[in-house]
Amino acid sequence: MKQLLPLIGYLLIVLPGWAQPVCRSFDYRQQQLSAHPGLTSVVEGIEQFTRRQLQQRSVEVTGQAAPLTSPTVITIPVIVHVLYNNSSENISNAQIKSQIDELNRDYQKMNPDTARIPSYFSGIATDCGFHFMLAGIDTNGRIISGIIRKHTNITAFADNDDMKFSARGGDDAWDRDKYLNIWVCNMVDGILGYSSLVGGPKETDGVVVLYTAFGTTGTARSPFNLGRTATHEVGHWLNLIHTWGDDSCGTDQVADTPPQQAATYGDPTGVVISCNNAPSGNMYMDYMDFTDDAGMHMFTYGQRDRMRTLFLPGGFRYPILSSPAATAAPGEPADSAYSGGAPGIGEARIYPNPVANTATIHLGDVSKVGSLLEVYDQTGQRIMATRVTTQDFNLNVSGLSSGIYFIRLSNGGSQQSLRLVKM
Repeated sequence: MKQLLPLIGYLLIVLPGWAQPVCRSFDYRQQQLSAHPGLTSVVEGIEQFTRRQLQQRSVEVTGQAAPLTSPTVITIPVIVHVLYNNSSENISNAQIKSQIDELNRDYQKMNPDTARIPSYFSGIATDCGFHFMLAGIDTNGRIISGIIRKHTNITAFADNDDMKFSARGGDDAWDRDKYLNIWVCNMVDGILGYSSLVGGPKETDGVVVLYTAFGTTGTARSPFNLGRTATHEVGHWLNLIHTWGDDSCGTDQVADTPPQQAATYGDPTGVVISCNNAPSGNMYMDYMDFTDDAGMHMFTYGQRDRMRTLFLPGGFRYPILSSPAATAAPGEPADSAYSGGAPGIGEARIYPNPVANTATIHLGDVSKVGSLLEVYDQTGQRIMATRVTTQDFNLNVSGLSSGIYFIRLSNGGSQQSLRLVKM
């Protein structure tokens, strides 16, 4: 079990991404602390809250992690800001959706390469219970795609947060209490990405990913073409620290990840011993190390609980659990001339919900019979479309896999979104 660092050691933890020289990460941390004098005490408070919650819930019991009291699945609405200087940087919707898919696989332990986790670590690899989806509505209730595209005169961004401000060639962040902001852009000096500090200012909250390291298709280039850069950076956004604790044999404040000497690169195999961590050695297949995408396969129970602590009452990211953006399917952006929320389809509702086989869609206004009904999965992909032919319309969902889906009803200028849980 690792010893907890003093507070000053925690503040030296570096959150920006993995492809930067160490001095870059140090500079980013220094810039944040210098620009925001109160940040030190905020970060300290979050760490104390995390430690206290984990201790109160007896997370470390004979080396095993007990589940925290928090929602079974935490849904996180995502806004993807695509900043492009040329057409190749303006990545496709398919590439964006491939990244959302990969985040969900990795954070739910549904990635096929879990088979590569060594037997001596497989018992502590776990589903972290997070689900990511492109946001379906904006703060005014208007239907959106969850994707913002913006041309920029900046050819490559540094790790100074310029991409997070419209006035500096980027795009302003959306409210972090409702959305996870992800900026995708070109970056200088081979930087793959970086994350804001948990506790930092709202206007810079989110993660940044190089456009050639985002998703699993399109511009994504080997060895960073499996979507793991975003998995890694979102881990930081969820308060995880690099597995080596950003110091020689440092601590990541997680009990079930072994200490290791330094970052790992490439795609190693076998047991690598450092910091007296025999017999199993370094957990270099963890998402919070620096291995190539192909070498990353797991989060641990301890990492899961540290991340989920943020969403407990009083936790730094607790407000996002109430985000209305998690209840609406992503669609096409509303007409820019329309300044209010999209009008509804006569207060449509759905029952039973959850449902196993057939759900009834009730239209409050009979004149809305004939509305287009579309079903979307949580990545924003449309998987079903039909017309509502009666005021109480039976929708057969028996062929859908268990999970959360979103129904969009459209009739002329009227639109409404409903959430459906398939058992």
